[in-house]
Amino acid sequence: MAEIADHREKVTELVRTRWGDLLAEIGSTVAERDEARTPPPPALMAAIGSTGLQGLSLPPRIGGEGVDVLTWGMVLEQIGYLCEDSALPLIMNHQGDIARFICESGRADLIDKYAVPIARGECGAGIAYSEDADAFSFRTLLRRDRKGYILSGHKTYVTGGQLSDVFLVYALDEAGDMLACLVQHDDPGVSVTPAFPMGMRTAGAASVTFEDVPLSVDRILEATDGLTHAQRFLSSQRLWITCAPLGRSQAVLEDCAAHLASTLRFDTPVAELNNVEASLGRMYIAVESARAMLYHALGRVGAGYAEPIFDPVLSAAKCFAVEQVRSVVERAFGLQGGHGFYGTTHLGRYMRDFAGLAIAAGTQDILEVNLGAGVVARRARPSRTSRDA
Repeated sequence: MAEIADHREKVTELVRTRWGDLLAEIGSTVAERDEARTPPPPALMAAIGSTGLQGLSLPPRIGGEGVDVLTWGMVLEQIGYLCEDSALPLIMNHQGDIARFICESGRADLIDKYAVPIARGECGAGIAYSEDADAFSFRTLLRRDRKGYILSGHKTYVTGGQLSDVFLVYALDEAGDMLACLVQHDDPGVSVTPAFPMGMRTAGAASVTFEDVPLSVDRILEATDGLTHAQRFLSSQRLWITCAPLGRSQAVLEDCAAHLASTLRFDTPVAELNNVEASLGRMYIAVESARAMLYHALGRVGAGYAEPIFDPVLSAAKCFAVEQVRSVVERAFGLQGGHGFYGTTHLGRYMRDFAGLAIAAGTQDILEVNLGAGVVARRARPSRTSRDA
């Protein structure tokens, strides 16, 4: 544990030194952009790439630094702590995982054309998966023709869609199998429309429509079993999406304690009242327990123990961390009363932003059902291994 604490301290210093000013600049305009529903400006997103932050976890072959899984999770935690824009790490993770999946294809043409520019911050990318339906009911179709393929359909929600130059699109072929393909925003027949979500308003969310979009064969990233490909993407997102909110919940706890310490009741700081101290203690427990479980899941992935499609420890960490992060924000709101409602522009935004974590990369209910089914299935095993722990 001491080694992890020392490593976290080094990561904290790294992020503050290399990217602290940039993250603060992005966060300084978030209240206005949240009201206007606009993502970080292109120049700042480009700076995320040019300063090496976007590529930090990506392979060196595309210009990244290839840091390990635990380090990247800690970096995301510090981004969440330092930057008040909750959507920024969400956009970054989607783009980074798309670049990583392109690298895994081994296709030099696609790597050079898309993955390298994404790592450099020169190309935005979004995953076009959701259709407000399960994958077996998708209506987005990829049909063969004499020259290649024709893509038709509609994706209801794409994080960073307004910033995306390329989309990783999942569609069904004529036989009912799912494929993964790369579609550019300027391809004929592609229409991008801003979306209006309840939270994460600065994520540049969009819906994307494909009207008989012609695609050459070389744009097919996964020609068979795209569902497994998509599930691997969603599984990795379960791990990443809670790291930055964990950092933000730490900042919310500290801000709440500071405000209560400066608020007097009968000449006594409110923060020193026993019931308030108990509430702050519960918030501290929530942050530390969520961090411990996330670090455990990160270490499991880094050691190669995690299942690529559905890992129970990773999924449990996502469920638990989401509940703890939301409890910290809600308790801070209750403790600060009128100040939480009227006196800050940020707390209400975090409540809206983090509400979406409960449905992201698999809803809490679905993950709990799958975890319970796994418990039943493992009951008959003759013995346990460290990989099950």
